[in-house]
Amino acid sequence: MVDPLKRLKYSLLILLSIIFLGSSGYMILEGWTLIDSLYMTVITLSTIGFQEVHQLDGPGRIFTIFLIICGVGTVAYVFKNAIEIILEGEIRDIFGRKKVNDKIKKLTGHYMICGYGRMGKHICAEFDAAGHPFVVIEKNTEVVTDIQEKGYMVIQGDATNDEVLFSAGIERANGLISVLNTDAKNLFVVLSARGLNPELKIIARAGEEGSEKKLKRSGADIVVSPYVIGAMKIAQSVFHPHVTSFLDTAVSSSSNMDFRLDSIQIAQGSVYDGVPIGRSKIREELGVQIVAIQKEEGRLITNLTPETVLGKGDRLICAGKPAQMAELAKLAVSDGRS
Repeated sequence: MVDPLKRLKYSLLILLSIIFLGSSGYMILEGWTLIDSLYMTVITLSTIGFQEVHQLDGPGRIFTIFLIICGVGTVAYVFKNAIEIILEGEIRDIFGRKKVNDKIKKLTGHYMICGYGRMGKHICAEFDAAGHPFVVIEKNTEVVTDIQEKGYMVIQGDATNDEVLFSAGIERANGLISVLNTDAKNLFVVLSARGLNPELKIIARAGEEGSEKKLKRSGADIVVSPYVIGAMKIAQSVFHPHVTSFLDTAVSSSSNMDFRLDSIQIAQGSVYDGVPIGRSKIREELGVQIVAIQKEEGRLITNLTPETVLGKGDRLICAGKPAQMAELAKLAVSDGRS
């Protein structure tokens, strides 16, 4: 099946050719000027037919009949193709938006990413590589088209608008990441999101000094300053280049390395709840090394011993192969009965 857009281009080319031939014919047969010939051709093809520019003789009338037979049908064909493209595009957009909205309505535990700028693009790529569900909220129409071409779920609108946040499923989401281009917009998003879902995990970008405290006061759980992190990474790349490179690869979802760093939380009543590390056999049976433990209140324990007791809510910072980490994640929420 021929692409409708190509079909329209071909028909427009034919129409322009007929206009050119019609104008040339009147100039040659009747000796008219270019303007008179072009005008006569256009009113003939459009079937307006005000009146003949000049009195036509025999050959001119025969040529006009030929022009009507060939040209009027072409004009109708061009308009038909144009209308089809417009209607098909609108219908496709309507059904496409409805399909995306239906998918979003079924989502739970997803993340909302507000803004698809320089940071948003990379965040979406990481989420996509990790297979974690997410919805992008973006205001710019051209950018929304790019997001759709990537195959990501997107809501076009202003992330500072409560209705837009609801359309992205904020009441069912696990978290929100706001990386809009100004701190003021990110602050407004954080305030709105925290009011709509008090349990939501909110991560926000801070560009200016002093914005970090304001964002945290407004309800952000984590505030990230790209400039501070970038400066630290550059410095560490100078002092510890091999360590920095290894860590970047180990924590990246898109990495093909058969090893990674990750965090796994222990659920209440799991097989590890209340068990010392030495008795858990995590390293011996699963091959996973526990590097540190973050307690529920945020305290980080790094000097681990076999006697260190694991408890509910503890988040284990681990190193191991993806398959081993997946098995640990299952056991961390299992009571061992199944």
